[in-house]
Amino acid sequence: MAASSPSLQNTARFLGSQGTGRSMSSDTIVAPPDDSPSSSSSSQRSHIPIKPPPPVAASENIEYTSTLLHRKPFLPNTDVLVNVTSSFNNQDPSEKQQQDPQYETKKRIVLALGRCLLQYGSPSHRIEETLKHACKILSIDATFTIVPDLILVSLVHPTSTSSSSPTTDTTQHSPYPETLTIKTAVGFDVGKLVRMTKTMNALYKGKQDPEQCLTSLQEIIDSPPSCGNWALCFSFSAIGFTATACMFDGTWIDATAATILGLLVALLFIASMKIPAYGPIYEVSSCIMVGLAARLLHKYACFITVGLSPILILLPGYGMTMAVMEILAHQVTTGAIRLAYAVIYAFLLAYGLQIGSSVYMAINPDIPDEGECGDPVSPWYYLLLFPIMSISIGLAYGSTRQQWASQTCCAAIGFCVLFFLGRIVSDPQVLSTIAAFAMGLYANFALKITGEPPLAPLCVGITLLVPGSLGVRHAYALLHNNDVTQGLYPILMLQVSLGLAVGLHAAAIIVYPTSKLRSLYISL
Repeated sequence: MAASSPSLQNTARFLGSQGTGRSMSSDTIVAPPDDSPSSSSSSQRSHIPIKPPPPVAASENIEYTSTLLHRKPFLPNTDVLVNVTSSFNNQDPSEKQQQDPQYETKKRIVLALGRCLLQYGSPSHRIEETLKHACKILSIDATFTIVPDLILVSLVHPTSTSSSSPTTDTTQHSPYPETLTIKTAVGFDVGKLVRMTKTMNALYKGKQDPEQCLTSLQEIIDSPPSCGNWALCFSFSAIGFTATACMFDGTWIDATAATILGLLVALLFIASMKIPAYGPIYEVSSCIMVGLAARLLHKYACFITVGLSPILILLPGYGMTMAVMEILAHQVTTGAIRLAYAVIYAFLLAYGLQIGSSVYMAINPDIPDEGECGDPVSPWYYLLLFPIMSISIGLAYGSTRQQWASQTCCAAIGFCVLFFLGRIVSDPQVLSTIAAFAMGLYANFALKITGEPPLAPLCVGITLLVPGSLGVRHAYALLHNNDVTQGLYPILMLQVSLGLAVGLHAAAIIVYPTSKLRSLYISL
């Protein structure tokens, strides 16, 4: 055997001590270079026993898959988390089912409830309160994070708090949560929201078991919208007619023109649901057509009255009030997003009206800015028109016949406060606070009597207080007349919304001072 060089022997001795934890003798390792004489005889060569690298910990590339979320979390302590995960996954499925046989059903109830609340128009702070209350009733450990169109749910399985497998580590580990996400389009459907409330209350009172509750929730989700296309067309048209007379001091001619334009806005809304590519420009295109048509009728109708009445249901007053309520409830993320969206949305509607007006005024620049504004409709007609207006707004929010009477009463209370008290008090903040307080008292007392959520009547009443129309008026004046003083329209909208939020919170505190509810409570 050829002798190896001393330097090579030292190198081999060092590698052996590092790889195996002990020193190796020089005669066990011979690794001459390729040009040495011994390289020609492979039978005389010995190989270095190289220890393979340690296997990668399984937790470094674990993928946690659930029904609604697929993610790779950052694991700061892989050893502990691997033991907990393996003990949970290696546990006998029959043993899991024996410990909590209805856990999967309860989890699906929470997910279905969150989807209903998010999709049917519940405010974010009420969503969190409702889900926490449901988890308490169902004995589920969960936490929630909510943004305007997304809910993150972190669930802890009851069997993951301890390990019963004899092969796993006996050390007590903290449970590892299962994170799910609920994402859906945000809209309004008061009818389904009321049905969901009754279903959950039946579960809370023991009238339904979890399986029946889950089936009922799934039926609500799979059912068609409470307001169909024909009802939607009638709703928008009736809102345009009645709101022109009752809210914007219009004439009968203005009301007739607003009825036709309201039908046009409804048809465009249906088209936006059928054609997803048209959805992002629906509001702007609707306002452009309404502004152009209002200018075409300048000899017969008032522009601002005919321009705002058909898009009353699009005005961001209700959304801005909801944003302020969420901020007051310390849901800062969702509240700030909704608040910024409401301000930009009001400017977007005003921009559409301005574009439509400018197109016609480029052809005929000699027309008056206001159009033909005649004598308004007599207030005595409000007795006939107001119930139609409140029912029409309720239809646009997806209300059913059972909610029409309550919504009309709530809206009438707020309207009467504004109509009669407005002759004495001129401050809009004071008026909006008192009107919202009166409507809040009615809605919360109606919950005690009928069991319907206060959100059902309040959505109509808050819409009639129209801080959104105030913002669109001033934003349009800013665009049309280049009046910089009208740029304060976000502050004016915020003032009215703050008054509404304070009034509603005060009413809820008076009716439920301890906030201890035995049923589902969904309000603003």
